[in-house]
Amino acid sequence: MNTQQRPSVPKALLNKWQHIVDLLAQLSHTRAVLITRVRQDDICLLLGNRSEDNPFQKKGYNKRCSDMYCDHVIRSQKPLLVEDATQSSAWQNAPQIECDMTFYLGFPLRWPDGEPFGTICLMDQKQENNALQYRPLIEEFQALINNDLMLLQDLESHHQQQIHLEKTLEQKSQEIAAQSTDLDEINTALRVLLRQREYDRKEMQSEASEELRRIVLPHLDELEQSPLNTVQQNCLERLRHQLTVKTDNQAISTTLLSPTEQKIARYIQQDKSSKEIADQMHLAKCTVDFHRQNIRKKLGIKSASVNLKSYLMSLV
Repeated sequence: MNTQQRPSVPKALLNKWQHIVDLLAQLSHTRAVLITRVRQDDICLLLGNRSEDNPFQKKGYNKRCSDMYCDHVIRSQKPLLVEDATQSSAWQNAPQIECDMTFYLGFPLRWPDGEPFGTICLMDQKQENNALQYRPLIEEFQALINNDLMLLQDLESHHQQQIHLEKTLEQKSQEIAAQSTDLDEINTALRVLLRQREYDRKEMQSEASEELRRIVLPHLDELEQSPLNTVQQNCLERLRHQLTVKTDNQAISTTLLSPTEQKIARYIQQDKSSKEIADQMHLAKCTVDFHRQNIRKKLGIKSASVNLKSYLMSLV
């Protein structure tokens, strides 16, 4: 599939990636954290950290050249570390193109079929930064964005399949009307198929989001155990919030909770006790208590002092 057939990145996903580059800039103490996008022989800045000392500005697509750090990453599809370009004969010309940035750490981003999407990279005018210290976390964010691209492409494929099915439905409807056959029966069968496609899409999205959360959260737990200043601790908390709570209008994230847990959560919002919920759902009380603990765990509620009902109501 060529680039022109690729789905556009929705605003909600761009906002999530923006949080990632802003947090990486604060944690690594580097001047520029960027996500770039490539289009054949051109490259553009898609997102950059929102800080005053970031010299890179969005200017649309520009021609790629071999003296660009990111061009090397895109061509090789391998990470690149340049600690001091002034000491490397291969990169002596790069600072003139890259706003005098002599330090570079970049990773490739790609579509699920291997076609390059762009890069995620950190740049600075000095070696004294924390970029290498946070390299494992940066690699996890690279994997997270690549998974986002895979999910985005899958959703686009399902959307195209749905359009095809809708066209098929329309054609069959016309044929059936012309032949005076049982239109209702065929329409019902096709609608069931469309609903199944939608259900499969949601299930895939739920599994992908849960997997991303499973990959990243353990690393955040490890970082939380290391000595962090107040700013870094706040950054980790904000990052954890972004990974555990959806930013849409749903009261409870359907990507985190199973259907049974969502139903129990709604009863909790209605101030139902575990016994009342068990009676309503024809379950044992111990089963409801088990699901309550799972809900707390999936929503990242670690403290026993946090009231589950109050927390769930805050999501409404």
